[in-house]
Amino acid sequence: MSIPSLARTCTLLAALAAPSLGVAQQADARGDDEAFLRGMQAKSKKQVALAIQEFTLAASTGHADAQHLLGIMYLRGDGVKADPKQAMVWFEQALTRNHPLAATTLGEMYEQGTGMPKNPARAAELYEKAAFIGFPPAQTKLGALYEVGSGVPQSPHTALDWYSLAAAQGYWDAQHRLGKMLKEGKTNEVEYKESVRLFEASAKGGNSFAKVSLGEMYEDGLGVKADRGRAAQLYREAIKDGEPAGKRKLAELMSGKKKAPMPAKQPKPKVLVAKKAI
Repeated sequence: MSIPSLARTCTLLAALAAPSLGVAQQADARGDDEAFLRGMQAKSKKQVALAIQEFTLAASTGHADAQHLLGIMYLRGDGVKADPKQAMVWFEQALTRNHPLAATTLGEMYEQGTGMPKNPARAAELYEKAAFIGFPPAQTKLGALYEVGSGVPQSPHTALDWYSLAAAQGYWDAQHRLGKMLKEGKTNEVEYKESVRLFEASAKGGNSFAKVSLGEMYEDGLGVKADRGRAAQLYREAIKDGEPAGKRKLAELMSGKKKAPMPAKQPKPKVLVAKKAI
């Protein structure tokens, strides 16, 4: 599967983004490293009050990692009273220094409506900022918005582009989402063998959802030789991980009452010879 033109454009933009920060801005983003390290040491010893004091000192000098960590602590109520609005203040400060984790976490707050009304359009803007820097979780979250049309125009092809970029970096969630798109033919192309490869990679990364999806491929003989024993093994692994779908799929398999697989989205896609993806 070749990466579409938009994905190639995104790759170029991502490559350009990091150098564009410049040495001065990167140095500014480091801020007070010594205070940050003291904060990390205090946090590891569960001296939360001291950690917050040191992180605040580092953050006041422009240390983006300290700003992000303070935001997380206020968001979760870690050693302080949970305060989403104060968390946003710190995330916004880190965002001015192009901190991808801060952009992504802030995007999640807007998408989920944490401490504010839901705003998927703003979430997409924030995910895009981190995605162009090349941050796989943000690329995946942005792809998910395009897949369902939340905050952005629905576009399976654009979703596939972003999933492809994140999957190329080994991000397990993107691998699984991309595999499902290729299995279901959401861009009018079905590549079962490539889906199997992506599910396997995601499962190795610890994704229990991917273990269920891979089990379905073995159960139905899609992209691999049908093997009910292997399918059962994968469902059991998912159950051990605490994934409810694994229990349901195993019960269906053992009872022989499995529902017929859903056909790919119409128009019926042509099954392609799988090529090595990303």
